Amino acid sequence: MLREKIKKSVKETFKLLWMFKWYILPYLLFYLILMLFYISPSPKQYNIWINEKWFVYSQDAYLALTKLTLIIFALLFFVGTSNMRNHPMLAKIIFLSSLYFITIFLEIL
Repeated sequence: MLREKIKKSVKETFKLLWMFKWYILPYLLFYLILMLFYISPSPKQYNIWINEKWFVYSQDAYLALTKLTLIIFALLFFVGTSNMRNHPMLAKIIFLSSLYFITIFLEIL
């Protein structure tokens, strides 16, 4: 009985995730890029303040900020997935926000 409920719940969850696949994929791509930044730190990737006079590159500070960014975007992903059923528009906005953040982090603008 319990096993059947769990299987049904898992099946419904994957069905719901499949409906949002084109919104979740860019978010996962963005998260992968952030993880690559964390694995291979470089002053070139720290592009938000690089042109400021007060900017000094510190690998420890870079890793701490990147780790904090990874945690924030993981939590934001969980907020998006928890709102997929009741507030699908909010979930779509959260997942598509990764496209905006990709342009900021990669300095495409």
